[in-house]
Amino acid sequence: MTDGSTKAITETIRRIITVNGLVAVGGIATLIIGLFVGSPVGRIISGLIFLAACIYMVLEWRKRKSIHWGMKGKNKEDLYSQTPEGNMKKLLFDDFQSSSGAKYVVKEVQEEGTVAPSTKSVQPVAITTKEEKTREFEISDFFELDSDVFRNETEPRGEFNFLLNKVLLALKEVLFAHSVAFFWANRDKQQMVIEAKATDSRNFIAANRFSIGVDVVSQVALNGKPQMLGRINPVSEKELLEYYESPEYVKSCVVVPVYYIQGSKEQLPVGIIVADSKAEDAFGPETLGLLGNFTKLVSALIKSYTEKYDLLLDSELLTSIRRMQDKIKSNLSENSVLASLAEEASRLVNWDFLTIVMFSEEQNGWVIQKTVNRVGQDYVTDGQSVDFNESIAGRTIKTNKVELIDDLGAQTPIRFRTEESIGSLGSFLCVPISSMNRCYGALALESKNKGNFSGSETETIYRLVENAAATLEVLYMNDLVKDFVVVDHLTGSFTKKHFLKELEEEVQRAEDFGMELALVSVAVDEMQESVSRYGKEGFDAILNQVAKILRGNLRSYDVIGRQDIDRISVLLINTAASDGYLWAEKVRKQIASHILSLNGRSVSVTVSAGVCGLTEGMHKDQLVAGTSEVLHKAIENGGNLVRVF
Repeated sequence: MTDGSTKAITETIRRIITVNGLVAVGGIATLIIGLFVGSPVGRIISGLIFLAACIYMVLEWRKRKSIHWGMKGKNKEDLYSQTPEGNMKKLLFDDFQSSSGAKYVVKEVQEEGTVAPSTKSVQPVAITTKEEKTREFEISDFFELDSDVFRNETEPRGEFNFLLNKVLLALKEVLFAHSVAFFWANRDKQQMVIEAKATDSRNFIAANRFSIGVDVVSQVALNGKPQMLGRINPVSEKELLEYYESPEYVKSCVVVPVYYIQGSKEQLPVGIIVADSKAEDAFGPETLGLLGNFTKLVSALIKSYTEKYDLLLDSELLTSIRRMQDKIKSNLSENSVLASLAEEASRLVNWDFLTIVMFSEEQNGWVIQKTVNRVGQDYVTDGQSVDFNESIAGRTIKTNKVELIDDLGAQTPIRFRTEESIGSLGSFLCVPISSMNRCYGALALESKNKGNFSGSETETIYRLVENAAATLEVLYMNDLVKDFVVVDHLTGSFTKKHFLKELEEEVQRAEDFGMELALVSVAVDEMQESVSRYGKEGFDAILNQVAKILRGNLRSYDVIGRQDIDRISVLLINTAASDGYLWAEKVRKQIASHILSLNGRSVSVTVSAGVCGLTEGMHKDQLVAGTSEVLHKAIENGGNLVRVF
C-alpha cells in the first residue's frame, strides 16, 4: 500500500469520526436497514431518520459556507485589531494549524485578561482591552516621615532601638514568623534582657527579663550554638520559651547568637535573636543562612551604638566637669565642691538617694555631710556619724575602691550605720573621693531598682568624683600653706588658724586674770548675690574694704582674723558682751553708710554681726559656736542686724 493510499484512508477515517461524518454514516445505515425490514412502519421510520440526517448535513454545510465568505478578504491582523463594542463576546482565534490543513479554532474569552485553555501545547496570548491602572507610590511608602530619628537629634539609645525594631519587623515578614525578639545576654547578672520585639502575641513577660536557665534562648547565649526546633511539645513550651507568660502554642522556633567582639578574646554572644511560629517545621537550614545576614547587620548596629554612646558619655562628663569647675571658681570651698559634685551626679546617672561622707574634725570621725532624698522615704540625714568598720561607706574609704551592689535585698548590708532605718532595697554604688595622696570621703548613690548602675555609668561617676577630689586636694594644699602664713593677704588680718591660736591664748589669759572678753563675728550680707553681680574678684574687693573699716575701729591690742570666706572675727580684749554689742552696732552703721568704690562704680553693702561674751568655764570652741549661732539668727532675720548670745 502506497503512502498516498494510507494518507487518503487516514483522512477518510478522520472525517468519518467527526460529528458530521457520524451523522452521515448513521443516516445511510438507517436507510439500508429500513430497506431490508419487512414492516412498512419500520421503513417509514428509517426514511424519516435518513431525511433528518440529510437536513442536518445541508444546514451544517450552509453554516460553514457563511463563515468562509465572512472571513474572506480579511487577514489575521485585522481580526485582532477589532475593538469590542457593547456586549459583544471576545473571541480568540487559535491560528496554529496542522499540516493537514485544519481550520481555525475559535475560542471565547472567559474573563478579562484570561482565556479558556487551548487544545494546543502552546498557550495563546490573552487580549486585554481594559488598561491596567498603575498604583502611585508616596514618600511615606519608603521613608519614615513621622519618626523622631529623622526629625530630631536623638540620643544613641533611641536611634539604636528604632533601627533594631525595623530590622525585627523585616525579619518577621520575611520568615512569616509569629514573634521575633532580640535579647541582651547579661552574664554579670545572669539575666536575658529583652531589648526589642516584633510579635502578634500579648503574652510577653512584663518584666522584659528572666534569669538564664535551661530554656533555648539561655542555652544559645551560653554556648553560642544556633538552635532550631521543628516540633515543640505544648507541655514543654514553658520551659523552652521563657519569654512568654502563658502558653502561646508555638510549634517551632529558631535561635541564633549575635556577636560583638572588641578588644576581647572571649567569643561569647552579646545578644540573641529568636523567631518562632505556630506552624510545625516552619524553619529550615536556609533560615539559618538568612538569619546570619541579619545578625551581622545587628552587630554593626551595636558597634555604632556603642561608639556613639561612649562618645556621648564622654561629652556629658566633660560638660559636667566644666560646669563644676566654673561654679567652684566663684566660691572655692569644700562646701561648694561637694554641692557641685551632687548636682552634676544628678545629670549623669539616675538615682533616688545621694549621700556624701566626709571627715569631721569637730566630731573627730566620719559623718554624713550631705544627703539628697528624692523620693521622701526614710533614709539617713546630715550630721549622723558613720560606722567606719561596719558599713559599705567605711569600707570604700578604707580600701579606696568602688563598691557596687546590684541587689541590696540579697545581702542586706549596712550602708552607713547600724542604726539606719532604710525601707527600700535596690542597688547601691559607693565611690571614694580620693586623690593621689589621700581619701577625703565617699559619694554614695542608691536606687530603688535592682541593677540600676551599669559599668559605663559607674566609670563616669568615678571620673567625675576623681575631678572633685583633685579640687579638694588643691584646697588641702592651700590649707597646708596657710598653716605657715600668719596674715591673710586679702583682708590684712590674721589667717583663720593663727586667729584661733590667738583666741585660745586670750581665753586662757582672761580666765587667769578674771578679765572680760567679747568675740564679734561680722559677715557680709547677701554674699551670693554680690558674687553673681560683681564676680569673685568684686566680692573680694568688698571684703577688703569692710576689713579696713573694722581695723580702723580697733585698739592696738584687739585681735582681728579671717574666720571664713565671707566672715571676719574680732576679739575685743577686756570688753563685756554689752560693750561688744555697742561696738558692733557702731561698726554696722558705719559700713552701711559707707560708699565703696568698685571698678569705677559706687556700691554700698551691709553686714550682720553676732556677739558672744566669755563666761566662767567657757572654752574657745563654745565661744566660737555661740557667736556663730547668733550671727545666723541675724542673717535669717533679714541681715543688717547685730545679735548677742
